[in-house]
Amino acid sequence: MPILTRREKRTLLARAPLFSGLSDRELDALVEACRPVSLAPREELCHKDDEGDRVYLVVRGTLKALTTSEEGDDIVFNTMGPGEVLGEIAFLGSGRRSATVSAITESELLAIGRKDFLIFLKNHPEASAELLMVLADRVRHLSELVEDTLFLNLPVRLAKKLVHYASVYGDEVEGGVRINLKLSQEEWGDLVGATRESINKQMRQWHEKGVLSFDSGYVLIARPEFLEQLAGCDID
Repeated sequence: MPILTRREKRTLLARAPLFSGLSDRELDALVEACRPVSLAPREELCHKDDEGDRVYLVVRGTLKALTTSEEGDDIVFNTMGPGEVLGEIAFLGSGRRSATVSAITESELLAIGRKDFLIFLKNHPEASAELLMVLADRVRHLSELVEDTLFLNLPVRLAKKLVHYASVYGDEVEGGVRINLKLSQEEWGDLVGATRESINKQMRQWHEKGVLSFDSGYVLIARPEFLEQLAGCDID
């Protein structure tokens, strides 16, 4: 990770919703507590039940929070990108990580130590409200994942996920919408609670129907309206 200047760190912090209301002087004080962290794709940032002694701000890249079942299956709770804060649950709970976090793509983060972050929250109670909104969003994602897994079949679950990722990571290109996040079929399965084999079968069927294709490991959606309709059928 290139060495960030104080000004660059301050700018990155100011763009994050949690810190956007701080003055330049307050941002300067928080910058002193930031340490850069770099992760290669698939590299683990922290493991479930590790001591939670840092909170992180994502500067670049995409990460996933997951847990592993006794059978060895991964379940992805959430994915996080630039501007998002992660690791905050350990600060407010038991002090242990509630999930394993690893990088999907090459990622860069800023880490703030537990003591410095708790001082920041004490001095800026309005930031605590923003942090609660982050936590509420985490709970909403988890609740939606559980409901989808229980009540929706795989095609609908996968269609919902593809539509969402197309809205967040997609670009209009010739032939459709390209999701600019390279995920393996096993990772798509982790996101919707399915096996790699099931994902392979479903994507192959959609490929044969001209719904989507693959471009150097990226998903290219040729018929987004098909997936949007399918995703909406069981949601309304």
